[in-house]
Amino acid sequence: MRKTSFIIVFNFIIINLASHALARTERGSDEWQFALSPLFLWGMSVDGTQQIGDVSAPLELNFKDDLLDNMAAVFTLHFEAQKKDLAFFTEYQYVKLEPSSEIPNGPTIDVDFTVQKAEFGAGYRVSTWWGNTDVEPILGLRWTYQDLEIGPQTGSNLLDSNESWWDVFAGVRLWTQFIDKWTLISRGDIGVGGSDFVLNVSFILDYQFRDWGSAFVGFRWMDYDYDNGSGLDRYAYDATEQGPLMGLSLYW
Repeated sequence: MRKTSFIIVFNFIIINLASHALARTERGSDEWQFALSPLFLWGMSVDGTQQIGDVSAPLELNFKDDLLDNMAAVFTLHFEAQKKDLAFFTEYQYVKLEPSSEIPNGPTIDVDFTVQKAEFGAGYRVSTWWGNTDVEPILGLRWTYQDLEIGPQTGSNLLDSNESWWDVFAGVRLWTQFIDKWTLISRGDIGVGGSDFVLNVSFILDYQFRDWGSAFVGFRWMDYDYDNGSGLDRYAYDATEQGPLMGLSLYW
């Protein structure tokens, strides 16, 4: 398969769904408070480059036009527990894409691309600013797994590659309650480890419509710089992911 054929296929397959689901519990309570945000959505677009071996491809993907049409399965989950000033949170995302591409004067190429992500972290409220903004430093681990299979509709795969890595991240969350039932959650963190550098920034507006639930919307911006291996074993992902967030949180 020619290098240009790989580039045509790669323009359809890169996604890295990660999200910032939130928990709006009664902060400062002496009892454990729990929150679950199932099946939240990050309407993400990707702009950057990806490389496998000696093949490098530009990434210019729009969520609506390129990613949503090719999504075969998706599952997301965020869970958070808080007591007094201490918080623990975990998050998992699973996304499977099955796009196809017609190669000029060649066969139709099928792609099976799976992304899994998990995040484990903790935060501790250290102060309150202006009487309505809680300051919470956070620290945690983020795991990323990508599995890629490319081949014709009939015959063996032309490419079968998988990669996984861990990053340590540290940052801060700000919880600002500016109107009754309305809270702005701002988050920024930097990750290193498997990745050379990861920068994650998000802003979430949460409305608690009942004691047991809330709805949220927002925006997330995430910049990845990952490079591992050399020669034919090299795998690199250098891309910016950004887009709107939305979902529901349940409390007990």
